[in-house]
Amino acid sequence: MPDPAPTVPDLRVLERVLRGGSPVASDLPHLRAAGLDGAVRARLHPQDPLRGALRAGALALGARHALIRAELRDLLRAWEAEGIPALLFKGFALSEFAYATRTERFYGDVDLLLPGDPVTVARAAHLALARGWSSDGQHAHPDRWTHETMHLFSPGGHTRLDVHRWLIPDWYAGRRRTVALTRQVWAAARPRDWDGLRVWRPHPTDELVATLAVSRSWGGDTGGLKPADPLDLQRLREHHALTGPAGNVQLAARAAELGATHTWAAFAQLCDPGHLSLDPARTGPVLARALCQDGLTPVLRRNWLRVQRAAFLLPGVPQAAADVLAAMTAVRRGGDPRDHLRRWTPPGPTRPLDPARLDRAVTNARLITQALHPRQRKVGVCVPRAYATYRALRRLGHPAVFVSGAARHGTQITGHAWVEDTLGIIEIYGEDFNRQTFRVLFTYPPESVTATPEAVRPADPAPATAAAPGQPDATEPS
Repeated sequence: MPDPAPTVPDLRVLERVLRGGSPVASDLPHLRAAGLDGAVRARLHPQDPLRGALRAGALALGARHALIRAELRDLLRAWEAEGIPALLFKGFALSEFAYATRTERFYGDVDLLLPGDPVTVARAAHLALARGWSSDGQHAHPDRWTHETMHLFSPGGHTRLDVHRWLIPDWYAGRRRTVALTRQVWAAARPRDWDGLRVWRPHPTDELVATLAVSRSWGGDTGGLKPADPLDLQRLREHHALTGPAGNVQLAARAAELGATHTWAAFAQLCDPGHLSLDPARTGPVLARALCQDGLTPVLRRNWLRVQRAAFLLPGVPQAAADVLAAMTAVRRGGDPRDHLRRWTPPGPTRPLDPARLDRAVTNARLITQALHPRQRKVGVCVPRAYATYRALRRLGHPAVFVSGAARHGTQITGHAWVEDTLGIIEIYGEDFNRQTFRVLFTYPPESVTATPEAVRPADPAPATAAAPGQPDATEPS
């Protein structure tokens, strides 16, 4: 069952379309795999025949957003009643407040910023739990906090909430600078009446400079752009009337205040249609140079993080190797996949792993599978990887779900296998768009996924070491 190319979209196709080129039918699988079907459809001429082919994906985005919106508003209303301010930013906020329709901007989780003191976080968590939401438990352990304090999951299974205390991780900018940036964003934030509900939103210049450019360049995605970045930049400029020379001056001034002059300039240039590139080999050096000019040391920090990351993954390697070898044996034997999966599914109750252990298990299964299949990288290793991941997670008691799907691309039918869990997508698995691309043929255990196809569970790759013990810095809004 080889991996079809659309699980990893062709960056050249995306670049051509994002630069303004007209998409053709053969581009559609790549646009879907990148989550751009709704955004591209909105930009096509009303009579363009490809609009019909992209309609289903756009409508699915809109329906999903409506479900998430309803669940989120209910929780935020409870927080508002208790005086807990919440600042919405990134994907959900862009779809809700910036784009013309709710059928254009795909996002996985919902990001929001809360004051970072343990008392406020605990109150917010308890209010959520009382309303039927579930938590990964991170809120109860401030010594384990990163830039996020907890992940919450809605009772309906549609929404994963990433609750931040800082705007970005402190991996590259350092603790002091990260906290200062977050305080600057809070200080300039504005309250907004969201259909009778009071929420906080970044200042228009901060939504472009801080939550888009700096968040992407100084955070975990350092070195590359996401396909939605150029569209977000253009849309936010228009939405906030920050176009032309006057807008450029305002944005450059705010970037200077945030200490991100060169980062903003480099990010804006890379998103410009005339210079647009999504290839990290090309964007990485440009952004790294900009970060150095803004006083960061990305190369040294990245190398140190790699050492920490290796130390974090190492304890799980022996068991992960056994899982991969068992998966390889199962692939060679063939037969009904459910026979192998049944053998790897222990009886008894399951319990979700904490984000760090989930990260270690999924990542080790991926890396070792790739290392032991060097000649199959182009063809794909979806089945051995999915087998190994399922076996590892079930061995650890996590409610993993094996998923097999198929998709038609022209006259070719391609198959794919991956792993989710009972909450839906496992973000660290790295294949957020599988349910959009493939029609599910079967899951094992059957009917295990209770969330919507796009739901995401707690799987943010935690840094190799936990946050330093002690009270985290509070980042109250001014």
